[in-house]
Amino acid sequence: FPLLTTKRVFWKGVLEELLWFIKGSTNAKELSSKGVKIWDANGSRGFLDGLGFSTRGEGDLGPVYGFQWRHFGAEYKDMDSDYSGQGVDQLQKVIDTIKTNPDDRRIIMCAWNPKDLPLMALPPCHALCQFYVVNGELSCQLYQRSGDMGLGVPFNIA
Repeated sequence: FPLLTTKRVFWKGVLEELLWFIKGSTNAKELSSKGVKIWDANGSRGFLDGLGFSTRGEGDLGPVYGFQWRHFGAEYKDMDSDYSGQGVDQLQKVIDTIKTNPDDRRIIMCAWNPKDLPLMALPPCHALCQFYVVNGELSCQLYQRSGDMGLGVPFNIA
């Protein structure tokens, strides 16, 4: 897989963040409790208050990546709500389409939801990815609107 080899990459952090996205979580404290502090500042009380999210619990990032991947279009309430069956599970659709119609050119997962942007502690950097299969080999093309070369990009391409 495309892991940078020219610098040390916090592999545990990459894996934990990806699993956190897959789970659909928006609670930065879940990552922090596993030693992955990359979202701590954006979920801090001061940062959230500065964005006008004073009623949100500390660590509640709003409808960020995991929520968009697993519940796109659902109404976001808070990090503790159960969103089972709500919205579009884009990740499951990607998996199902790769299995059933791998030649499809519409295997896309998008974290950029204009309706939810005002509710996010941070707008998505890696906003869209498209999967495609050629000769039985799976590839992914990633669109990233912004990227911190020191931290974000190594995480996003791994």
